[in-house]
Amino acid sequence: MKRRLKVYFIHSSKIDYNNLLYRPILASSVCIKHELMLPQSKNYQDKYIKDLIDKADIIIAEVSEPSFGLKLELRWALKSGKPVKYISLNNEVPKKLTKLVPEIEHTRNDKSIINIIEDYIEYYASMSTSDLTNTTIVLGEVEDK
Repeated sequence: MKRRLKVYFIHSSKIDYNNLLYRPILASSVCIKHELMLPQSKNYQDKYIKDLIDKADIIIAEVSEPSFGLKLELRWALKSGKPVKYISLNNEVPKKLTKLVPEIEHTRNDKSIINIIEDYIEYYASMSTSDLTNTTIVLGEVEDK
């Protein structure tokens, strides 16, 4: 059973987030089924960002343009232990962010930013609550002889 997720979005205030992120996200039939915490929207702009990160089930971070606020939010996201998907509008991670961003998923001709976001949300929406909170990674099983 799919569940409704709280999805927090991290991005720099230096980008045109309304046109590059918010509009495509809000036009997505996959995304609007979940609680989208868009930090610069009217519903969330007066909220304390650390509290929003703590309430989120998953986090999506757009990292193409570094800023002080973005770096701070990325640190909070890392400390939260929540699943984070890193994306970049230009498929690059600025040098100032390389320590905070382990990897990004690159866009291609067949996979846009919105496709990456939708796939990430659908993956976690299909998980049970216990699967989402259990961060143990099973690498294999030991055979009994």
